[in-house]
Amino acid sequence: MSYQKCILKNVLKLKSTTYIFVMISLFLGSLQVYGQQITRTPYLQMLGEKSVQIRYRTNQAILSEVQVSSDGKTFNRTKKSSQTNTEHLVLIDSLTASNKYFYRIKLTATQFAGDSTYFFKTAPAIGSQEKFSVWTIGDMYPGPNQKNVYEGFKKFIGNKYTNLFLTQGDNVYGGGSDGDFQANFFQIYQNGPLLKQSALFPTVGNHDYDIYPKSQDYPDMAYFQNFTLPTKGELGGLASSSEAYYSFDYGNTHFICLDSYAWGKDNMRIFDGPSDQLTWLKNDLKATKQKWKVVFFHYPPYTKGTYDSDLVPDLINLRSILPKVFDEYNVDLVLTGHSHVYERSKPLKNHYGLSSEFNKAVHWPQSSSGRYDKSTNSCPYLFSTSNVDKNGVIYVVNGVGGATGAARSDAPHPVMEYSLAGQAGSFYFEIDGNRLEAKFINEEGNVLDQFTVFKDLNLKAPSTQTINYFDKLELAATWTGEYVWSNGDKTKNIKVNPTENTVFKVSDPQNCFQESFDIKVNPPLSIQNVEESINIPFESLTIYDLLGRKTKEFKQNGTINKELISELNPGLHILIYQQNGQEKSMKIRTNSY
Repeated sequence: MSYQKCILKNVLKLKSTTYIFVMISLFLGSLQVYGQQITRTPYLQMLGEKSVQIRYRTNQAILSEVQVSSDGKTFNRTKKSSQTNTEHLVLIDSLTASNKYFYRIKLTATQFAGDSTYFFKTAPAIGSQEKFSVWTIGDMYPGPNQKNVYEGFKKFIGNKYTNLFLTQGDNVYGGGSDGDFQANFFQIYQNGPLLKQSALFPTVGNHDYDIYPKSQDYPDMAYFQNFTLPTKGELGGLASSSEAYYSFDYGNTHFICLDSYAWGKDNMRIFDGPSDQLTWLKNDLKATKQKWKVVFFHYPPYTKGTYDSDLVPDLINLRSILPKVFDEYNVDLVLTGHSHVYERSKPLKNHYGLSSEFNKAVHWPQSSSGRYDKSTNSCPYLFSTSNVDKNGVIYVVNGVGGATGAARSDAPHPVMEYSLAGQAGSFYFEIDGNRLEAKFINEEGNVLDQFTVFKDLNLKAPSTQTINYFDKLELAATWTGEYVWSNGDKTKNIKVNPTENTVFKVSDPQNCFQESFDIKVNPPLSIQNVEESINIPFESLTIYDLLGRKTKEFKQNGTINKELISELNPGLHILIYQQNGQEKSMKIRTNSY
């Protein structure tokens, strides 16, 4: 007998009708409280500078209601629907860029879903140099590998916030139904902070289309039902009128998502030749003014993993079209999946043919590994918006979010700097102003590959600056990263007040960059006249000529008197001395005695 039937049976045995009424009322109330449950935890869509859409699912149709707080204590803003639903999409607007907001979901008058881990951060203003982070995965084949990849990332990231969550397609396998998404996507990544804190921007892959027509934006397809994506340029970029491909801006970066598999409304795929999607891509890249450009989609142009880009016709056709566009419009980073290996190229340029046609002297504008880890030839890649000939595009194949496989017999692909087969993992990168730093993370949370790119890093030429004695000066290194100054400081900016001519130098720990500042110090002038009967005690004394050159130094207690002055050559001298813990100075003229 069920719990509810048991209660009803006992209630009906009671003789007091009043008591019966009270018990039935309490019972029905308990059904409402305990019956309403969130079956798909919240995930963040369409996050921008001033708004976000929060999606979640409940087992019963209820009013959608989300309460928002800026401090996690006072939830003084409420957004709710006027109709009951099981699928909930709540727009939270009128927000401020780069701000943290807490939220909770109301189920009943006294029941809420949400705690201190339910929060998000709005996007930085477009063009902002603010640092942000991105986690990406592809080909999330269900099973232990998929879970381990996520656990490895959580171990790697610790308590650090992740701004964006991107996928490279094949989000689910086995049909692509809503049940697949529930069991093998949402229930996996809701375990931890990711879905409820980081803005999700997915890519569609071939397995997402498995049981559906291979048509973009097919309305009954679970992928398009489960995700709300920018189609009208709401988050920056040009309107695509399609959730299969879209773009958005985040800080100083322009992101573009493509559908590299299905047919568009024009009955063309992106690698079939001229198409609506290809035209949109070119126009979108042409229009953006962002410093960084990142493109993500499913099919890889270059791979020697579980697929061979020299043999698969779709990949051959795709390579003949898309890399030309990426080269023309100076894309920085291309993220793909499909091939169940991890591969990462050096910056690549003008290579559109087979691997046998690759020529590193022609197609690799830069020779470094880019690892920036103190290993041999590991300085970062240097990109420029004004001199693009030496930039190139970095291609990453990241098809190991759950699926893994063996490499081809002729692996690695020659364009690749790093290749790894047989291991699952994920790809993570941060953009901080003009610096991009990326890492491949395995199931244990270890970094197996990494690279760094600086864009428009204009190192300062050696400079000379003259200051007056006692003046303080702030010096700054150009790049973002780590610093070793000649005076021992480790920060980007240092404050100095040299009392004599000094050259300050700063480099990175790998000695890839160095800047030099030659500081000339004018000696102090306009000091009191000195009589022959002078008798001034000091704790230390340094004597300079008028050019700032040190001529004598006394590091122990003494007295400025006629005897000491008689030791100086005739002429003008600058005396800097410590007296009662204070630094004092005077200018004197000495004559022959």
